[in-house]
Amino acid sequence: MTEKKPQIRSVKYNVVMNMILTTSSFIFPLITVPYVSRVIGPSGMGAISWAQTFVSYFSLVAVLGINAYGIREVAKVRDDREKLSVLTQELMTILIISTAITYAVFLVMTFTIPKAREDEPLMLIFSLSIWLTTCGINWFYQGIEQYGYITARNLIFKVLGLILMFAFVHQASDYRIYAIILIIGSTGSNLFNLIRLHKYVHFNLHRKLCLRRHFKPMFSFTISSISSGMYGQLDMLFLGFIGTNVAMGLYQLVSKIRNIAGSAVNSVGSVMLPRLSYYESQENGHGKTAQLVAKNLNFLFIVGLLFIAGIVICADPIILILGGNQYLGARTALMVISTTILFSPINTILSQYIIARGQERLYAIINLAGLLIGVILCIVLIPKFGIVGAASASVGIEGGTLILRACCVRDFLQEIREYLDFGRITIAFAISFAIGAFVAHTLTGMNAFLQLLLEACALGIPYIVLLLLIKESFIQSTLLPIVRKTIAKVHH
Repeated sequence: MTEKKPQIRSVKYNVVMNMILTTSSFIFPLITVPYVSRVIGPSGMGAISWAQTFVSYFSLVAVLGINAYGIREVAKVRDDREKLSVLTQELMTILIISTAITYAVFLVMTFTIPKAREDEPLMLIFSLSIWLTTCGINWFYQGIEQYGYITARNLIFKVLGLILMFAFVHQASDYRIYAIILIIGSTGSNLFNLIRLHKYVHFNLHRKLCLRRHFKPMFSFTISSISSGMYGQLDMLFLGFIGTNVAMGLYQLVSKIRNIAGSAVNSVGSVMLPRLSYYESQENGHGKTAQLVAKNLNFLFIVGLLFIAGIVICADPIILILGGNQYLGARTALMVISTTILFSPINTILSQYIIARGQERLYAIINLAGLLIGVILCIVLIPKFGIVGAASASVGIEGGTLILRACCVRDFLQEIREYLDFGRITIAFAISFAIGAFVAHTLTGMNAFLQLLLEACALGIPYIVLLLLIKESFIQSTLLPIVRKTIAKVHH
């Protein structure tokens, strides 16, 4: 079989592809969430959310941190087919072994823990995602920067999931059917990763593999992956054990809204690791790393602040549109958790820089600290404040780990300070937030869709205009050239 050499596109292409994927992650939930929230209700959605959270912890253990480690290592050897083939076969072998062991432990715990035994069929349905996630080798395609394929594959399965949902989910008792559709839509496409893999690598059953060479460097990634994944969902896990399905139902909507907005903000940062790893492996590549990270941070600050303001100002119409009146009790929790929309993506890009520099131990230590912070905050806040306490714990976790990461890379942040434009962005944000809040105060009681549209315009239009007027660097260097080229093509 003829092997195909990966075509490495530009960072701009990767960003555009990831933005398309992110936009789909934005649009599809806007279609599905209002429907299933009303059909299945808070209790059913709460059961689904807790089962997803519980199962996700086993997926975290099964992948052994190979997602981040695999991206970095694949990016390093992507130009050498033989090395790429050996690396991929070794990592996949490790994943199959770890997944088999983890799944056995999952089955034992599912049939022994009372909370898990409340709905064993639902738990077993979501357990399919353990295999589909760990053996889906997304890290390989991210490492060779095949974001066009990743985007197309995900869009096809999102459309399939959407069709299946409207075809088969019609009442509250269909929540298990909805769970199956969620698995198909979110991880079913991973099967195509395995089918397509032969185009880039070849497997040899007689090849001598050296699995042990990965254990030491993977150790830090494993600790980091498990701890960061755990602290990222501690709020849902603790609330599920302490609260009711209704509370979980309210909070899962908060989490969905946060995730939708967060994925939009993080659309640039999530494609940076392979390129940063490549730059840092080259001589004189650090300067490119500094400029790339700085540009990304400016983007995160611009978009992150906009989404935070949008959620705070438009909380009521957003909840009414996506969930309905029965979810309005989640308003305060949604406003509290909104700050993580900025904290989390900045944590991601700083983590990617740390990984690209080969500082896995530091990465692991910070994530372990985040897990400890999260456990303490959840124990203290959730029993007393419920879903608002869960949201506050999430903010505390992301904020605390951001401070730790910033302290650990302070020399690098000092180095890129000249490229950052946080001051001008903050001025534009403060003025536009005041305008948006004033307009929102005058629009109470009208149709939710119209209210959301008017409030978003009152916030967004002044923000963009102010950024243009004060000549913010990211807008000037990235967006304006694209607009000018588009206008020029239209005129021609």
